[in-house]
Amino acid sequence: MLTLGCGNNQTTTPTATTTTPTRSSPATENFTSNLTVQGSAWRFVNAIAGGTVTATLTTTDQPTKVVGLGIGLRSGIANCLVTREITAAAGSSPRIDATVDAGAYCIKVFDTGTLTTPMNFTVSITYP
Repeated sequence: MLTLGCGNNQTTTPTATTTTPTRSSPATENFTSNLTVQGSAWRFVNAIAGGTVTATLTTTDQPTKVVGLGIGLRSGIANCLVTREITAAAGSSPRIDATVDAGAYCIKVFDTGTLTTPMNFTVSITYP
């Protein structure tokens, strides 16, 4: 005959844990991609504190083409809802800033109708 059982009837109370961010703030990263004709490309960033998100766009492909650059809210798994945007010639290093709270944001580059061929670009992003 086999008998199984547990002999420890102690009760434990869960304790709260605190998670400390593992990166320094502000963080800086480069987002390099290819903007297609009538297309858009975006990168998600997570601000661990309130502060300013800054995005600066550069390209050597088509420096006179006017494109859009925006900062917005991450919407779902794969969407970027732009809340602030500018349009400018990509070669002029357009820059956009937005004051944010801690949370999930996105940086979006989009064709404003001026591209006739795809354009390579880099966006330098600084965020809290």
